[in-house]
Amino acid sequence: MLAILPIVMVGVVFFLTQDQPKLYDSSTGIYTGIATGSSIVSLEESKLDLFGTRIAFDNLINLIKTKTTIEEVALRLLAKHLLLDGSTPDVILPKHYAELMELVPEKVKALVVKGNPEKTYRNLLAYKNLDHNNFVYELIHLNHRHYSSKEILKEIKVARVQSSDMVMISFNTDDPGICKNTLDLINEVFVRVYSDIKVNQSDAVVSYFLKEIGNSEDNLNVAEEELVEFNKAHNIINYYEQTRHIASEKEHFDLRYTEIKMNHMAVVSVLRLLENRMTKGNQRRLNSTEILALRKSLSEIEHRIWMKSNYAGVNELSSKQDSTDLVDLKGESMIIEQQLKKMVASQYEMDNSKEGLNGNTILDRWIEKIIEFESSKAQLEVGDQIKIEFDDLFKLYAPLGATMKRLERKIDVAEQKYLSLLESLNKAKLKQQNVELNSNLKIVTPPFFPIEARASKRKFLLIIAFMIGFVIPVFFIIVLEFIDSSIKTVVRAEDMIGMNVLSMFPNLLLKNKNTDLELVKNKTLNVLVRKLLLLKSVNQEDKKTVQVSVFSNQKGEGKSFVFDMLVDRLHNLGYKVLSLQNGNADETKSSTFYNYSITPGFHKIKNISELCGESSQIKKEDFDYVFVELPGIMNDSYPVELVSDSDYSIMFVRANRAWSLADQNSLKDYASVSKEDSIKVLLNGVELPEMETILGDLPKERSFIRRIGKNVLRLRFYTKKNIS
Repeated sequence: MLAILPIVMVGVVFFLTQDQPKLYDSSTGIYTGIATGSSIVSLEESKLDLFGTRIAFDNLINLIKTKTTIEEVALRLLAKHLLLDGSTPDVILPKHYAELMELVPEKVKALVVKGNPEKTYRNLLAYKNLDHNNFVYELIHLNHRHYSSKEILKEIKVARVQSSDMVMISFNTDDPGICKNTLDLINEVFVRVYSDIKVNQSDAVVSYFLKEIGNSEDNLNVAEEELVEFNKAHNIINYYEQTRHIASEKEHFDLRYTEIKMNHMAVVSVLRLLENRMTKGNQRRLNSTEILALRKSLSEIEHRIWMKSNYAGVNELSSKQDSTDLVDLKGESMIIEQQLKKMVASQYEMDNSKEGLNGNTILDRWIEKIIEFESSKAQLEVGDQIKIEFDDLFKLYAPLGATMKRLERKIDVAEQKYLSLLESLNKAKLKQQNVELNSNLKIVTPPFFPIEARASKRKFLLIIAFMIGFVIPVFFIIVLEFIDSSIKTVVRAEDMIGMNVLSMFPNLLLKNKNTDLELVKNKTLNVLVRKLLLLKSVNQEDKKTVQVSVFSNQKGEGKSFVFDMLVDRLHNLGYKVLSLQNGNADETKSSTFYNYSITPGFHKIKNISELCGESSQIKKEDFDYVFVELPGIMNDSYPVELVSDSDYSIMFVRANRAWSLADQNSLKDYASVSKEDSIKVLLNGVELPEMETILGDLPKERSFIRRIGKNVLRLRFYTKKNIS
C-alpha cells in the first residue's frame, strides 16, 4: 500500500495537469529619475534623501498597482481587441479572439467605433458606469483571465531595480500578444496618470499664489490710494521735509522774535528816558494829533513791510509779493519819516532840555527811537501773528504724523506681503518646471513579444506528488509510532517492563499469503524449546524437575494456546512434561495435560500434589518439566507458596497492548514472592517483521526489486550465493 500511494498521487497530478495552459512572460523598464534626477530648483548638488526616495518609489509602485489604473488598462485592452476585424497573433491568439467574440453580447459590440480607439474606450467606460450589473462591469471586476482587474493585478510584478532609478514591471499570461499589449497599456496609462498628478499638484500651488498675489496687489493699491487722498486733503507734498522745514523756521523765528522783543524793550526804555528829559509842554506837543497820525501811518507801513518781508518766508502757504512792492513800501516809510521829522521840528522849538542838553540832539534821538519803536512794534505784532500760525501748524501736523505712520505701515505690510507672495510664486513656477521635467518618465526597456512559453512546472509537480505520496504515509507511520503506547517490540517491552524478554511468539491470526506462517510458528517453537532446555541445563546439577509458573497480568494473553503447542513439542522430543491448567487442558490429547480446579483455598496451595489432589497420584519428581498455568493475577488470587517453590515464572504479555502502572504494580507484587531473577517475559502476538530479530529473514516470497531494496537499506550488498 505504501508503494502504491506515490504512484496514485503521480497519476492524479498527471491527469489534472495534462491541459495546463502555457504561460508567457514579458517585462518593461521605466527610468524615473527620482533618486538622481536633475533639478532646476537649485544649482547646488542635492543631498540624497533615502527615506524620501523610498516613499517616492512606494508611491510610484502603488500608483501602478491601483485599481483605477488596472481597470483602465483592462478596458483599453478590451477596446483594442473589439476593434480588430479578425485575429492578429501579435495582439491576440485566434482561439482567444474566438472566445471573446462568442462571449461579448451584440449591444457591447455596437459600442465599437471603427478606427477610433479613444472613442471606443469612452463608450465602454460610459457603459460600464451605467450600473453594476452590465456585461462590461462584470467582465472587469470578476475573474476573466485577460480583462479582470483582479487577475491582471495578480500577475503584475513591480519592483525597483536594486538602488537605481529604474522600475521593472513584469507580467505573464497565456497569450503572448495580450502579455505584450497589456504592458504597453500599463506604460501608457501609468505614465500619463503619474504626470497628471505631479503637474496638477504644482499647477494648484501656482494658481493659489496667483490668486493671493492679485488680492495682495489690490490691498496694496487701496492702502496707497488712502495715503494719496490723505496728502491731498491736508496739502502734504512731503510730510517729513515739510515738518523738518517748519521746525527749522520755528527755531529761527524764536531766536529772531526774542531779539525783536529785546530791541523793542530797549527802544521803549530810551524813549521813556528821552521824554523824561523834556518839559511837559514839549511832551504834549510831541503827542499832538498830527504827530500821532504820522506815527500811526508809519506803524502801519512798517507792519506791512515786515509782513511782506518775514511772514511769507515763514508761511509758505501764503503767496509771496514781488520785491518791487517791498521797495515801494520802504519808500513810503522814508517819506513818512521825513514828514514826521519836519512836523516834530516845527513844533519842537526849544533849544535845550531841562537838564541843559542840546534840544536838537534830543529831538534827533527821539525821532530816531520813535521810528525804531514803530518798527519794533510792527515786528512784534507780526511776530505774534506768526507765532500763532506756528502753533496752529504744529497742532495740525502733530496728529497727521501718527495717521501717516499708520498709513505707511499699512502700505509697508501690504507691500511685504505682496513681495513675499511674488517670491513664493517664482519658486512655485520654478518647482512647476522642475516637476514637469522630472515627471516625464522614460520607457527605457519597451515590452517585448514573448516567443517562448515559460518552462512548465508539470515535471516539478509530478516529483512533488511522488514525494508527497511517499513522505505523508511515512510521516503518519512515524507519528503513529510515536503516539502508539502499545508494547510491540522487544526493546520497548524490556524498557517498559524492566525485565529481559525470554522470547516472543508471532501473531498467527494475520493473513499474509506471502509468508509461510506454519514455518514461522515451528521456528518460533524451536526457539522457545531451546530457551527452556537452557533453563533445564541450569538445574542439571541437582537432577531435579524444572517447575515453571506460567502467568499473565490479564486474561486473554494467549498462555494456553502457546503452551499447548510448546508442551506437545517437548513431549515429542522425549521429555516428560506436565501441564497443569485451570479447565483449559485437553486431557484426552495426552497424559501430560491435567486440569485443576480453583477452590476457595486455592491461594493456600503449597505444592503440585496439593494442586492435583491426593487422588491423582501425580508426583512432581516423575517429570522433567512441570508447567503451572495461573489465571490472570490482576483479577484472581494465586498460590503464593507454589509460586515461591517454582524455579521460573514465565509472564505472557500481548505485544498489541499498553503497559500500565497497574501491570507494573501487579508484577512487583508477584516478584516479591518469587525467586530472585526467576521471572522471564514472553512477548506474544508480535508482528511478523519484529520476529526477524530472533528468526532472521522470514520465509516469504519477495520480488527481485524488493530483495535488492531491502539489502540496500540494510547495507547488505553480498549474499552467501554471491560469495560462493
